[in-house]
Amino acid sequence: MAKRHAAAPPASRPLCARDADWAFHADDDEVLDALADGRQAKSLREYFGAPAYAELCVLAAAARRAMRPRGPRVLILPGIMGSKLGRPPQGARAKRAGRPSEVLWIDPLQIAAGRLTALTLPSGKPLQSVGVLLFSYAKLRLELRIAGCDVSFHPYDWRLGLDELGTALAARIAAQGRPVILVAHSMGGLVARMAARMLPKRLVRKLIMLGTPNEGSFASVQALRGTYPFVRKMSTLDRKHSAEYLAQNVFCTFPGLYHMLPPPRRIKGMDLFDARRWPADGPTPSAALLRQAAIVGAGLAPVDSRMVHIIGVNQETVVGLRRTAAGFEYSMDRNGDGTVPLSLARLPRLKCYFVDEAHADLANNVRVIRAVIDLVRRGRTGALPRRWRARAGSVRRIDDAQLRTEGAGKIDWRRLTPAQREAVFAELDSGRLLPAARHPIA
Repeated sequence: MAKRHAAAPPASRPLCARDADWAFHADDDEVLDALADGRQAKSLREYFGAPAYAELCVLAAAARRAMRPRGPRVLILPGIMGSKLGRPPQGARAKRAGRPSEVLWIDPLQIAAGRLTALTLPSGKPLQSVGVLLFSYAKLRLELRIAGCDVSFHPYDWRLGLDELGTALAARIAAQGRPVILVAHSMGGLVARMAARMLPKRLVRKLIMLGTPNEGSFASVQALRGTYPFVRKMSTLDRKHSAEYLAQNVFCTFPGLYHMLPPPRRIKGMDLFDARRWPADGPTPSAALLRQAAIVGAGLAPVDSRMVHIIGVNQETVVGLRRTAAGFEYSMDRNGDGTVPLSLARLPRLKCYFVDEAHADLANNVRVIRAVIDLVRRGRTGALPRRWRARAGSVRRIDDAQLRTEGAGKIDWRRLTPAQREAVFAELDSGRLLPAARHPIA
């Protein structure tokens, strides 16, 4: 999820339950149209943050004025948790009336009511992707459109496994029968590699990855353990459930998380696909899902000349793990983007570019967007360097027990003022844990 910058504080009156909820439920194209028209300003300003809102209004208007697309067809794939999940309007009458989707992820009011449990698989399978989190991906899409590209989103249900998601993407591309360029953030790059394995090369002209965990990420380990900062921050909005409960009963049911675990060859003396190697205290993963995940990586397309990777660096990142008497202990240094270590992003023969940026903000970074446009148009770019030397700096260590002491407070979203809501969302997007004392508590 991408960081936003806090706005100047608006009026201090708390919002009514649905005053500013429009942006969370509206269709992606409706939001982009509203940005161009200046409609729904209060809702969109809170959703994007005031500075980003002002910039996106200008870009949306410019994209609308742009000539009919003459450039290549581009699909943008978000990262894990970057697609909205919910239920689209049911029935022809609801669709004709323009009734918005019922969004569960990510609607703070639904989360506050404890409804994250509805994501649990398999009972939550009827939910589907209904769009993307535009505060992370609107800018990239608008800039590509202004550059003349025929650009669309490919949202997907990130809870599911890479095999199922790759099959769905391949089916969409094959059905349309036109060559496409894929711009894929994080997990989206793995979905794209899975689809590329199933398609003739002529249908995927290029795959541009942004911060893709090609050999996994320790963030998946922490999400399954309930110690990943984002999971703990999200639990502060859930007034009914702890981070540990959500990890065990919700996140541990998602095959997509298991499919991004680092393989045994990347962790000395540790096979994360063996349930017996995980600590018994706290949330524990499904042994069956671990066994299934161990074989999924074989379905990813191998590196070829169509693929390029833009990698974030110089952010404190979990780069290693070891088992101790207390559970898992993580080693951290600045050789990564804050989520994906450099060592797990790179692959032999994969052409890479580097940028000093955090994982969540790669798709919003001005230099990254410039590089993506260059790569789409010409297949090369001078906007980013091709080399970055891994730094041998100080290593910090932290374990599950320490991580679980953070983010224990609760926030009552309904009682927050517009300024407080914007601040909470900005902190959710950042790497910091939410300081609950600054906001009304449940």
